[in-house]
Order: sequence, then C-alpha cells, then structure tokens
Amino acid sequence: MKAPPASEPHDELLRRAALLADGLSDLRATSRGVLWLAADPQTGKRRLWQWHDPLENGRPQPLSPEHLDIASHVNGYGGGALACLDEHAIFVEAATQTLHRQRLSGGEVSLWWSRHGSRYGGLTPDPQRRRLFAVEESGNGRDASQRLVALDGYCHQVLDASADFYGAPAISPCGTRLAWVEWDLGDMPWQQSRLRQARLDPEGHLHDLTCWDAGAAITQPRFTAANELIVLSDHGGWWQPYRVTDPAGAIAVQRLGKRQADHASTPWQIGECQHLWPTVDLGVLMAFEAGAAQILVTDDQGCEHARVLRDAGRLVALSYADGWLYAITQGAQHAARLSRVNLTTHAEETLFALPSPKNPPLPQTLQAAVADGERVPAFVYGPGASSTRPPPLIVRVHGGPTSACYPVFDPLIHYWTENGFAVADINPRGSGNAGRAYRERLAGEWGRIDVDDVIALTTSLVARGLADPDRLFVRGQSAGGFTVLNLLATATLFRAGASLYGVTDAPHLATQTHRFESGYLDWLLGDARTQRARSPINRLDTFTTPVIFFQGNRDTVVVPEQTLSMAEALRHRGVPARVMLFEDEGHGIRKPRNRCRLIAAEMQFFLEQGDGQG
Repeated sequence: MKAPPASEPHDELLRRAALLADGLSDLRATSRGVLWLAADPQTGKRRLWQWHDPLENGRPQPLSPEHLDIASHVNGYGGGALACLDEHAIFVEAATQTLHRQRLSGGEVSLWWSRHGSRYGGLTPDPQRRRLFAVEESGNGRDASQRLVALDGYCHQVLDASADFYGAPAISPCGTRLAWVEWDLGDMPWQQSRLRQARLDPEGHLHDLTCWDAGAAITQPRFTAANELIVLSDHGGWWQPYRVTDPAGAIAVQRLGKRQADHASTPWQIGECQHLWPTVDLGVLMAFEAGAAQILVTDDQGCEHARVLRDAGRLVALSYADGWLYAITQGAQHAARLSRVNLTTHAEETLFALPSPKNPPLPQTLQAAVADGERVPAFVYGPGASSTRPPPLIVRVHGGPTSACYPVFDPLIHYWTENGFAVADINPRGSGNAGRAYRERLAGEWGRIDVDDVIALTTSLVARGLADPDRLFVRGQSAGGFTVLNLLATATLFRAGASLYGVTDAPHLATQTHRFESGYLDWLLGDARTQRARSPINRLDTFTTPVIFFQGNRDTVVVPEQTLSMAEALRHRGVPARVMLFEDEGHGIRKPRNRCRLIAAEMQFFLEQGDGQG
C-alpha cells in the first residue's frame, strides 16, 4: 500500500503535522494588555507572550526567555500556571515547579517562590493583599496531598487542607469573598465535587465557611462584576450556570439560561475559564451544540443576546479587560488563535494565530447506531484526493476517556488526508460535552461499550462507501490506547493499530499511577477481577493484528514498563509489535522533533501493514 502524492511537499506536511493545534493556553487579560502561553514550534516549550493595545505596540511579543518552559504539573495535567500581580507576570517553571516573576514591561526573570517537593497550579491573584492564591500539591504518587494556599513571595499561608483535591479558587471583585471547588479521593472532579465559600478579612484569613454539595459535579466558580457568585453544576444533567447565594446562612441556587447543554468541557485541568460576567448586566457563556462550542453573549440572567466568534468549534479560555472579551479558540478552518471581541459593537479581530493551511479538510458530522439504540457521533474527514475506490481509513480515539474530540482543524488530520486517508474522530459513550448521562454510560463498561462504538462507526462508514474494508486502521492515545488494544483483542476488522502511551494492565496501573486518577479505574471497570479481564495484557490469545506502541520514558500516568511488557508478550506470540520509546517525554509526546518521528513511523507502519491491499 502506497500513499498517493500529497499536494504539498511531504517534509513540509510532516513538519506542520508535528505542531500542536491547541498550543495556546493560560489566557490573562489586564489593563496593560493580554498574556498567554504558546508552545514554541521548534522546542515545544511553553513561553509567555504579551500583546499591548495598538496605540502602544500592536504586535505580540514573547516575554519569557526561550530556555524556560512554563507549565503546572498539579494532578499530572496542570492548569493555571500564569497570573498577573502588581505589574508582574508570575508563572510556574515546568521542570522545578517553582514560581517566577517578570515585569510586564520586560526584563530579567527572578525567583518568586519555591518550596521543595511542591507543585503549583490554579494561580489566582488577590490584588488588594498583593498575593496569589494557588493549589499546592506535595509528595509523589499515592502519597501526594493538596492544600489551598496564599503566597506573597515571602510568606506561605495555608487556607484549607481538609479536602483531597482542589480546583482553582475565585475571588470577588470587592476582595471580601473566596470560592473554590474541592473533591475527595475516589471521585474525579466531573463525578462528585462540592462548592466552598468563605469571607476574607482584611488580613486575608477565612471566616464563615459554607458548603454546597449538589450530589453531582461543580466547576468553574466565577464572581460577577456585582460580586455575585455563579458556578457550573451538572446536578440537572448538564453543566449549566447557577447563581449561588447565601441568604441567612441557607444556600440558594438559581439556574440561568434555558439551554439543555454542557457549558463546560471536562475539567482535566484546573483553572479553566469558559464563562465570564464582566459587567453588572452582561455575561459570556460557552455552550456545546452537536459537539461544537458556541460562544454566547447573555444578560445577567443567562438569556442569550448574540453569538460571537462564530467560526470557533472549541473554546480553550476566556478573559476580559476594558470592554474587550479575549478568547483562545480553535475552528474547523483555523488552529488555536487569540481573538478579541468588543462587547459593545461585537467587532472582532485576531491578535495571534498558529499556522493553518488555506484549504484544510472540513469535518462532516456523522452518527452510528449502536446495539442498544443509542447513537455515537464522529467527525469524518475525506481524503485530499479523489479516487475511484473508497479510501483507507484511520479511526482516532481520544484520551480521557471522558475528554472529547472537536470539529476543529488539526494539522495531523490534514497530514493524513493529504496522504490519501479518510479520518474519523469518534466521541464514544463516556465522552464529555454531551451531558452527564452520556459521560456516565462508561461506568463499569470501559473496554466494552467504547469498543462496540468504534466497531459500529467503522462498519457504518464502510457500508456508506466512505472507507475501504481492506484498509482500516485505528489509533488512540492514553485511555484511547486502552480502547484500541481491547478493540484489536475483540475484532479482526483493522489491518493495524497504534497505541500512544495506552493503558495495557489496569490493576498494575492502579498501583503505580498518580493520586489524581488512583481511584478512577474502579469506576471505569469495576472490581479487580473485571479490571484483569479487560486489561489487554490478559487478552493476548485473541490478538492477531499488528500494533505499534509509542511511549514516553518519563510517563508517570502510564508507566513505560506496561508498554514494554505488552509489546514483548505480543512478539512472543508471533504478533508484529513495535515500540518507539522517547527518553525525554512524559504522558504525551509534545516536542516537535519527537512528534515528527512518531507521525512518520506510524504512517510507515500503516502503509507496510496495508501492503497487498492495493
């Protein structure tokens, strides 16, 4: 099997495919301009960027030094690695997890705070007291612990340490109230969490603590310009906005808006912002519709007035300053970019954008029926060149497994379609962005219904003439790799599979992975017997399909020993199994040079395994 000639030089396509389409994060807007993190296309390191109003500068500029990588490692997935305080940016240096400070006007970076063995995320400024709130995580593996702390560069104040895990806190504009989300070991933040509120005295101590436990998941507390608290809770089946008040010590909640839709993505990271209430009578909400993000301007009751940034399909972050809404988005025709919207005129402009081609492949939303009558959605991309026969197909399974794929431009999908492949991005049952019931369909069923969903989608695409039944391939990362390996142990539908740092031995993983996910497998799979039965390492007798594995040697989520043991066991049975190990990567292959190697090796493996089929 040979790939058809691409419309662009192959090396250029491969280089572009190695870039992260979602490489912008941690947006912060101030009266001095806007700050964000962007992955360097040469090194993959996340640098701090700044944009001033055109009257001052008008061109985005990198602010932090090239050698620094900025990222939080709290919970293994981080989030909230950047804050602004007193004309300074304060950020988390990735390797040491120390906090550094840099003037917004430029200059040298200096150490601001360090505590041996601790990691920081969810940075939130407390400007009146000239300090930061943060989630502090100390220790390693199952022995790690978290606290909500306040830091001023010199002193360290523990605000709360009663919970196992914390989300990023929110402070009211008046500076007298603090709110945060917390949850306990055994739950994930999208399963069961609770809202805490407290009064802040002038010295910054907490008083009059209250708790709202809705029996579901709460995320992203935000204060309005009028000092009212609004959170997203899914106790009604969807992550919807609620105003939370505390009259006479009794918690009262009022739902805002009428949409039956998720208004937040699954909170794998802390410090995400997908709703804002910048003035006393104005809000900005994100809501999912057919898997795509809609960005809505509302009144203070959540009633919709307008939709902005209509070409966005995914919202990464929101921020606000001086009448302007700032947003990091991805769309079907553009990679991650930073835009701003005038909330009076709704005029839009792009401030910073990652490279995108002129004519990217556009997604078609399709649904496949599964055995119990439910329907599973996917975004399908046709090959770049037409042919008289159906094209080969790559089915991609996202990680999580409660994350989601989006109908947005991805340079990797562009690479595949330009090489003659159709691509199907599937959101199997258990994926986020489609309500609590859809997400919880995976309870006790991981490795079974997700496998059924991939089979149903693939056979549906073949039946529609959109894929060649003799040239089917599947790949998945992390939790998606677990699905791929169980799929290959279940069916002989595919010519080859790729597992990117995928789970192979669930019970073993539960003893080695970090604390954040240490109880997750019990919910996904059930008891130890079921975990063993659904672990691909224990299903070797039914494997016949060739597999290629990609693994970071510093991965603490799916440890390298799992992947190496699985590959060796398959080879012992005579099943082709290759491993590509990346010494300088963790859970996820981020560095562009490594991603180039991965993508090229995966494509070559698929082409080799497809030989003899045309």
